[in-house]
Amino acid sequence: YFDQASGRLFAGIRYPGVVAHIGAISVADGSVSRLEDIKGPMIYRVTSLAFDPGSRTLFYTADNYNYRDLIALDVDSGKSRMLQRDSRVGELVFNPADRSLWGVRHLNGIATLVRIPHPYTEWNQIHSFPYGQVLYDMDISPDGTLLSTSFGTVEGDQSLRVMEIEA
Repeated sequence: YFDQASGRLFAGIRYPGVVAHIGAISVADGSVSRLEDIKGPMIYRVTSLAFDPGSRTLFYTADNYNYRDLIALDVDSGKSRMLQRDSRVGELVFNPADRSLWGVRHLNGIATLVRIPHPYTEWNQIHSFPYGQVLYDMDISPDGTLLSTSFGTVEGDQSLRVMEIEA
């Protein structure tokens, strides 16, 4: 995520010989600042990441190969706090309209679209998809009315779906 206020790009970073971490990359000079180590990173995507520019909070997942924890990191102070332990929610996206997080919770092969309202202490089931159907690469429109997602099936079919959040 690009933070216009600081001119930094926030990312999950993982490369050989270095512990996976959340980093801040300066777009001015390319320097990288290590913000927080990630326990249990994913192999290719490192972590699921969402950013609230208003509160300057970066949300990310850790313990990704177990039951997946949800963590909030204040990008200015560098302090982090556990929001939910073992929530199993990934594919995070921030809704600027109501400050909620949305994500996908996986359990027993079922992908469930969930909403995590501020202050992020619980999640609410929106819809569980049949076995073999998954959502990924989600985004929410700036006005909070639309959710877009890539959608895949066990047969290998892929599509892009746009859904009205109210519905």
